Amino acid sequence: MKSKAVVALGALLLASACMRPGSPPGCTAQIDWVDFIQVGSTQYVAGPESQAFLQESDLGPVYAHVKFKVSGNVCDPSYRLKDGDAAFLDPGTPIYQVSGHTPNDQLAARSNGGIVMYRAIRPAS
Repeated sequence: MKSKAVVALGALLLASACMRPGSPPGCTAQIDWVDFIQVGSTQYVAGPESQAFLQESDLGPVYAHVKFKVSGNVCDPSYRLKDGDAAFLDPGTPIYQVSGHTPNDQLAARSNGGIVMYRAIRPAS
């Protein structure tokens, strides 16, 4: 009887070790998201310098809003990004145009007490 309890405890520990904190129940895959936003068919990614340059005065009009936060909600490595998806921004977060830049090149959002710049990724031709 004692060995069955040890086996059951071991299985429970193994199952819990496969789940990432903050992951949906039943999620066993671990995805390390990059900081991105998807607007229409264009993906924008925050770079290492993304918070170094922008100030409130650089923000233009609201261009879009985040519809879905993938981090902590998606664990399928085959998930296809959709318009309005963001890695770490909460749903409803405004996405701004950046003064002096076209939305095709650069967007911005407020995050963690700062303004994050997102640059469009162009597919390789």
